[in-house]
Amino acid sequence: MKNEPKVSLVSFNGKNYLVPFILITSLFFLWGFAHSLLDVLNKHFQEILGITKSRSGLVQTALYCGYAVMAIPAGFIMSRFGYKRGIIMGLLLYACGAFLFYPATHIQTFEFTLLCLFIIACGLTLLETAANPYSSALGPPERAEQRINLSQSFNGLGWIVGPAVGGLLILGVSAQNETNKFDSLALPYLSVGVLVLLVAILFIFTKMPEIHEGEYNGQGDKGRFFDLFRHRHFVLAIIAQFLYVAAQTGVNSFFINYVTEVKPEIANEKAAYMLSAGFLCFMIGRFSGSLMMSWFKPTKMLSLYAAVNVLAMLVVVAG
Repeated sequence: MKNEPKVSLVSFNGKNYLVPFILITSLFFLWGFAHSLLDVLNKHFQEILGITKSRSGLVQTALYCGYAVMAIPAGFIMSRFGYKRGIIMGLLLYACGAFLFYPATHIQTFEFTLLCLFIIACGLTLLETAANPYSSALGPPERAEQRINLSQSFNGLGWIVGPAVGGLLILGVSAQNETNKFDSLALPYLSVGVLVLLVAILFIFTKMPEIHEGEYNGQGDKGRFFDLFRHRHFVLAIIAQFLYVAAQTGVNSFFINYVTEVKPEIANEKAAYMLSAGFLCFMIGRFSGSLMMSWFKPTKMLSLYAAVNVLAMLVVVAG
């Protein structure tokens, strides 16, 4: 029996989408970096402002408020202006929020920093809204899950780099600067702003296939938003995503606190590097998952991963 020809990952109907796929994948890295760099700020603000852990949690609150506010408008923006323009708008908002960290170093208030993070989150919402469907569309439909998982693997790389950069340039520099500890925020965020702006320019000048999502359902009637909640899997997916984000955010945000309190001899900067090491395992899981989907169905892998995580949590709770 002859082997079936291997289906290309990013070529479909005579078109090669390698460059667009690389650009889309870069978005996954950028928002992973933004999220993980955030986890360094909790401990940083606790020390330079003398605020409590709970108040430092407003860092994450500001970010996810941006997601909540922008989530539905992002869908309308994609529908009205297209996915490519939506991505460019998201990148510009991301860059704007990052550049605002420069005046933040002079204003030196917690509230203004939260505003910067809120603006970044609005941009990230647009990127995340567009990136997954774009990644799935840039090649053969039968390999869509593998493309998405491969792109998301680079999200894991962003999560690794973020705490390392934050530990080195924010926590490390802050410990040496006694005059203005807000100064340590400028270099990493201004650098990110420049990088994001360059990516936006690349998107502007790169020809991207436009995605046209179906406007009507199978019966020919215009779909309504609340009709989605009639689908059991959609509701369960929302619950699963909520619990996943809650668990991930809770652990990551206060990981540095946990390490330095359990082991006081460990410096904040080193604890940030340990967080990066944890995210390395996260990325390995993403890459291995992408590889294994060549042989196993995504639904079965999801079930297996869920079961393993439940067992892992039981081990943690048991001490």
